[in-house]
Amino acid sequence: MKKLTILVSIILFQTTEILAGPGGKIAKELFETPLGKFLGVIIFIIFLPLIIRSYLRTNKAIRETKKKLTQLTKIDFELFDEINLKNRVTDIFTRVHRGWSERDLENCEEFMTHWYRQNQQTVFLDEWDRKGMMNICSIEEIKKIKPIHLRLTENESFDGTRIMFVVNARMEDYLVNIEDSSILEGKKGFKDVETVWTLKLEDRNWKVDNIEQSDMVSSYMKMDSELTDEILGNLLTKSRV
Repeated sequence: MKKLTILVSIILFQTTEILAGPGGKIAKELFETPLGKFLGVIIFIIFLPLIIRSYLRTNKAIRETKKKLTQLTKIDFELFDEINLKNRVTDIFTRVHRGWSERDLENCEEFMTHWYRQNQQTVFLDEWDRKGMMNICSIEEIKKIKPIHLRLTENESFDGTRIMFVVNARMEDYLVNIEDSSILEGKKGFKDVETVWTLKLEDRNWKVDNIEQSDMVSSYMKMDSELTDEILGNLLTKSRV
């Protein structure tokens, strides 16, 4: 039994590593094969208790983050209202992916922090141009947007505050050779993709500051919120003065 547990753990670890690929494309392709589907079922059954525990912890983290955002609307409704934030994430998500597809992030300047835009331009777009590659990205539907963690900066404007959102979207995302349109990574077809988007507040504008794979959700759940009830109470008191 111990050997079986070790073997399954190794398989799960390898699968987790594969999930770290861009958009989880490789992982989804793996589990679409007959052997991959069988492997996926076995892993699911063995780790079902852990999956349920993770699901409950994730929902708890989302509820707590939403509760804090609701309380913060009493201080600044425009910045922390759930609907306003959801609309902003939707806008950012759509425009940033369009920028990648068009190989031009200039029009995304107001939706990305300067650091992140420079990072994406240098690490990805410039490198793809050099290799004659292009990212084909289409969004069919944004299914869910949920806040998972909040890092509040205690200043009058809340500048520098970060909110991490889990975004689940049905989309296709693959790389092609510009010369002959051959697919270099991923494949055509729409799939459910889950990522974690960090929005940072700069001059009363929420901008994307990082994009991570879904395996980062567990890491954010382990982080203690800096916004304690005492701090929140003090902020609410100050806002009434």
